[in-house]
Amino acid sequence: MKNLLRAASLGILLVQISSICLTYSCSTPIGDHHPEWKKKFDEYHVEGCIGIYDLKKAKFIDYNPDRCGQRFIPASTFEICNSLVALQTKVIPDTGYLIQWNSVTRDVHAWNQNQTLKTAFVNSADWYFREISSKIGIEKMQQYLTLTHYGNMQMGSNTDSFWLDGNLRISCDEQIEFLKNFYTYQLSFSKKNIDLVKEIMKLDYNPGQLNNSGFILSGKVGRGIMCDEIDGRLKNIGWFVGYVEKEEDVYLFATNVQSGDLVNVDLNAIVKNITLDILATLQ
Repeated sequence: MKNLLRAASLGILLVQISSICLTYSCSTPIGDHHPEWKKKFDEYHVEGCIGIYDLKKAKFIDYNPDRCGQRFIPASTFEICNSLVALQTKVIPDTGYLIQWNSVTRDVHAWNQNQTLKTAFVNSADWYFREISSKIGIEKMQQYLTLTHYGNMQMGSNTDSFWLDGNLRISCDEQIEFLKNFYTYQLSFSKKNIDLVKEIMKLDYNPGQLNNSGFILSGKVGRGIMCDEIDGRLKNIGWFVGYVEKEEDVYLFATNVQSGDLVNVDLNAIVKNITLDILATLQ
């Protein structure tokens, strides 16, 4: 009798464990993995990963899924969220809001001029976003980081540059989740403000790069330097996140690359080229 009771208890326990695993996705996420894409990163002498999400089919396509789950500093890709918060809190009224350049010469020539939200977004003009972030304030910004579940949702002490040199971290998987909620209007922002940011995210590009002029490409690049938590060395991090629209099909993507060269590589160009090459491969 004791053995029968023990067996019955074990059976119930196994059913409970199976139920938990189904609920919390204990198994490896189902997706279309492409280890052969490593050569596309090797060509530019960078480590990296890419995640692509087919919105209609709810299907993931990726290279290096382990890295897709690792968090890195978001750099200028955070300007998508920063723009949304600035508009929603009415710190700025629209994408044409002008801030005068303070005549401080910076390394990037395109930064050394008056900027609107649209030009600052295109040029990744950090000083513009530092200013609007300061106006938003730490409490409001933290509130929206939490509401949007943006990465690790941690700002640190650098309230006007936490996405560049603070504690904020995000993974490729989390970038795609944020973009999915953004694209489908599931975030805590008005449709009007989301549409304004969608408009400034649209990119000019050579249609031949995607083998079809019917595609609309939207996205944001970003580059930052962060300290490796394991070996303590500085590493150059590059991002390209966004989505491709073709009629009723939408493909969200997030590409992350890393280089030990802190000076002599153009990671913005590299990460963009890798992404477009992979998207073209997928047609």
